[in-house]
Parts: sequence; structure tokens; C-alpha cells
Amino acid sequence: GLIQEPRPYHPDRRLLFLQEHVLRALKLKAERWSKCVSAEDNRQLIQAFLDQAERRTLVLSLSAAGALQPDLSFTAHSLSASSRNKAVYFVKRSRGALKAESMKDSLVYGELSAAPLEHFSALVDEVVVPLLSNSRNHSAWPHVVSQDVRRHLHSLRTSVFVMSGCVQGKTLLPLQVGRRGWSRLPWRPTAVDKSLIHSLESAVIDWSQQVHAVLRRDSSEELLRGTHPTPFTELLFWNNRLADVECIYSQLTSCRAQKMAALLEAVESSYAPSFRAQDVSLYLKPCAPCWRRWRGWSSRRSGSDGPLMHTVCLLWAHSRFYCRPARIIVLLQELCNLLINRSARAYLVPEELLRGEVSESLLKLQTCLDLLQMFRSIYEERRANLGQYQKNGRAVTPWDFSHQLVFTRLDLFTHRLNTIKDVVVTAVYLFKLEKLEMGGVKGRILCQHVQTLHQNFVELYKNFTEKPYDCLDLNNTELDTDVRQFKLAVEDIDRRLGAVFRKVFDQAPGLEHAFKVLDMFGSLLERPLVAADAVDRYPALVDMLDKELDNTRMLYTRPWSPVNKNMPAVAGGLRWVQELRRRIQTPFSKFRQLSFP
Repeated sequence: GLIQEPRPYHPDRRLLFLQEHVLRALKLKAERWSKCVSAEDNRQLIQAFLDQAERRTLVLSLSAAGALQPDLSFTAHSLSASSRNKAVYFVKRSRGALKAESMKDSLVYGELSAAPLEHFSALVDEVVVPLLSNSRNHSAWPHVVSQDVRRHLHSLRTSVFVMSGCVQGKTLLPLQVGRRGWSRLPWRPTAVDKSLIHSLESAVIDWSQQVHAVLRRDSSEELLRGTHPTPFTELLFWNNRLADVECIYSQLTSCRAQKMAALLEAVESSYAPSFRAQDVSLYLKPCAPCWRRWRGWSSRRSGSDGPLMHTVCLLWAHSRFYCRPARIIVLLQELCNLLINRSARAYLVPEELLRGEVSESLLKLQTCLDLLQMFRSIYEERRANLGQYQKNGRAVTPWDFSHQLVFTRLDLFTHRLNTIKDVVVTAVYLFKLEKLEMGGVKGRILCQHVQTLHQNFVELYKNFTEKPYDCLDLNNTELDTDVRQFKLAVEDIDRRLGAVFRKVFDQAPGLEHAFKVLDMFGSLLERPLVAADAVDRYPALVDMLDKELDNTRMLYTRPWSPVNKNMPAVAGGLRWVQELRRRIQTPFSKFRQLSFP
């Protein structure tokens, strides 16, 4: 057959048009574009914009790794990328596929600034407002239209000004009066015309609303949202509030605002809380080092609870505006959250708590529970002795609020740790079944039965520990259901283990063998259901001891005593008496070691 020559490659001129503008706008090399379009997903997105009528927008931006990333809309991803670097956008003028010869006429394209809000603010202040507020451009307009345009311009400028402050974390107070208006404003408001007075009154109303919104914010908002903040959130809130209120205060004491003093007297009390924020922030700062030491958990960290609660009590006693139950309750709740989130959870590691070595997990759980209890004890001790922080005759207000307002979540966490501890303790006990060996006529059968119980528990514990959820998540209710099912299965194992104990104990021929059975089961007899079977055998153990005592007495009261060969009569008799005494003392000492249920 004939061999067909390959067709020559003709690059899509539409892609070349996009490439040229993207590389020029973002100042990139051609390799970045080639790497972008070589990815299948990116190529499909760009091709969809070129060929599909319903796709009217294309945004190309740089990712955090510096890769060129296309998007078919102004999404949060493209806008967040443009906040770090510039982005390029293309928008179709009408629906339809793009053609190579009409790309320039069919598209509206441009750049997204790295700081779009600042760029837009400068555009409004330097271009839009001067252009549209110039009276010479209003010569052909009706007076009503001219006033309406100026009103909308002031509204736009105010909105952009306030939004810029929000982005910076500040409350910026907009000034409705133009720059020339401020220069014409006299120090006595009575000499100002009505329109200027109206503008000033409108500014005061807007300022009052903004300041009221700032003062209405409370550090407990995060708690009410259920985000479980830490004390660092409290410190950050008051530091930000101090900076924000000081920013407001500096604007109100500026030269321009001084000219509005007569109108600001009505709302002067709204700015007094700035000193409250300063006072609170001052007394919160000494607490920060203690909170930072709490970020890491250590079994030797218990001594840091005292200084921490001491700083909290000092804050309560000396801060004029923080000594309110609502404030200190929020702080104590955040301390509990810090203790849970950054200490206990980091120390316990939920992923390894049930899947690691059970003895090590049990030690960590007990250490954590002890330290949580110590925190509660220190809180109670400080609460009862708040009077020692009295200074200069100033009485310290007692903490008379309910414990539940502070420790609700910490109590739930403690209950969850105790629940997990019960599971781990059960595993510690029942894993000992692997080493349980019994003799006697039926010893082999009973050993097989015990090994079956051990295998059943190992499988049960494995299924329980392989659950995908976080066992320390207090919002997780599946764990409680699984624990109930786990305990039901363990109760069945305990009952069957108790039946094995009864059979082994009943086969014991004497007191010595009976004690060997008790030693063999050991701590397994502390299991409640197993202990219930052991209780029924204690009277039989006492009867065995009575018989042993009777036999010993009979031997002792015989008219003659056996003497070992080649021993003198007196020494041999003493040796024989010592052996009888040891025969009695050994079971008595074992009885003393028993913990009767």
C-alpha cells in the first residue's frame, strides 16, 4: 500500500493569542505556558473556554508553587491566587465559540491586581471621584441629577474606605465632608450652613454605628460558635480590640475631628471603653508565658498549673474591667480548651491510643487523668482562697458562679478518657489469658477453652480499635455505641471464664493446689463477673484451711515426734516443730494477700 505522509502541525492561533497576553502581563517565560497546557486538565479547561458557548470567562493565575493555573470563573481559588500575584482574565463579549481571526474583538481582557481592593480604592479616589464630582462636567446636567451623582460618589467612597479598614483589621471612620469642606469648617458649628451640619450629623451617626459594632463584639463569640478557642484567642481578641479602639480614638482626636467637638459630645461616652481594652490587655499579657508553656505536655508538667491559676487570680483581683463572671468564665473555658486540644490530645495521640501497646496507653491515660484532676483541685483551692489576693483594702469578688459553666467540656473529656481507660484496662486483663495454663485430668480441654476465649477477645479488640473515627472527639457518638457493644461481648467472655475457674478450682485436691489456682488466675479474679464465681469458692477454701489446721494439730499432739536421721533428739524435735509452723504460716500469709470481693 501507499505510505501517507504525516500532516503538518498547525498550532491553534487562539492559544497563541492567549499565550501572548498571559506571558506579557505576568512577565513569564514560554516554558510556563507550555507546562500549563501540557497538563490534560488545564488543556481541557482552556479548550472548553475557546469552543463552548456557555463558557464565557477564563482566569489564569499563579499558584503558591508558581505554576500557571486556569479557571473558568472568578472563584475563590483564582481570587486568592490574585491576592498574592497578578492574574489575567478573558471574558467573551457574547456567547459562542471563539474564532482565531476575531479574538481581539470578541474578548474583554485585562489584569487582576495583586491588591485589588487597594487598586480599586486608588481608582475611586484619584479617578472616579475627581472626574464625576467636577462641577464643570455637570454643566449640562439638571441640578437634581448632579446632587444624586455626588451622593452616590460619597457613598461609594465611604464603602471602599470602610472596607479597606476591615481588610486591615481597623475601623476607619469615613468623612462625608470633602477636603475643601473641612478647610471651610469653622470651630463654631453655629456658623456652618445647614447642608454642612447635615453632613456632619450623618457622619456622627455612621461613626456611632461603627463604634457600637466594635464595642458589641465579645470574646465569647468563638465559644458560642462551638469552635472551642484557647486562651491565646482571648489574648489576641483584646490586643486587636485595643489596637482597633486606639485607632478610633486617634481619629476622633485628630485636628479634623476636633472641629466636630460640639457634635461629638453626645457620643463621647462611646469611646471610654478604649481604656477598658487597654486595662484588660495589660493584665492579660503576663498570662501568655504560662499559656505557651502549656502548649507542650509532659508528665512532669504538673507544677505549671499553680502559676497559671495564680496569674488568672491576679488578673481577676487587679483588672478593673475584667473582674466580671462573664469574662472570667470565658477565660476559664478557653483554658480548659487549651488543656484538651494542645496538651492532652497531643500527648495521647488518638491514632495510637488504642492501637499501641496497652500498658503504655494505660500509663498515658492515667497520667492525663491525674493532671486533669490536679487542675480541678488547684482551681478549687484558688477559688476558696481568693481573699489572699486582696490589696490596699480592696475586697476581691468571689467566684460564685456554677462549676458547670466552666468545666462542662472538660468533664465530658474526662468522662471520655475514663471510658477509653476501661476498655484498655479490660484489654490488659484479658490479654493475660494467652499465658493461662492448667493441669489436672481436664486441664488440656480447659486450656483449649481458655485459648478460644483469648482468640475471641483479640478479634473483638482488633475490630474495636480499627474504627476510623477519632476516639477523643467529643462530638463523636459512635464510640459510646461501640463501647456498649464491646462491654456486652466482654461480659460474655467473663461469664465463661468464671465457669472455667469454678471447674479448675473444684478439681484442686488440697489447699496448696487451690492457692495455685488462685495465683494462676491472679488479677483476672478482679473482674466483677469472674469475682462473683470466685466468691462462691471462698467458703470451700476456708474449709480446706480448717482441715489443714486440724491435721496439723493432730500431728502436734501425738505422743511421739519423728526425728530426722542422724539428728539429736532435741534438735530434730525443734526442726519438726518449725516445719509444722511453716505448714500453718504459708496458707495464712496467702489468705492475708487475698482481697475478698
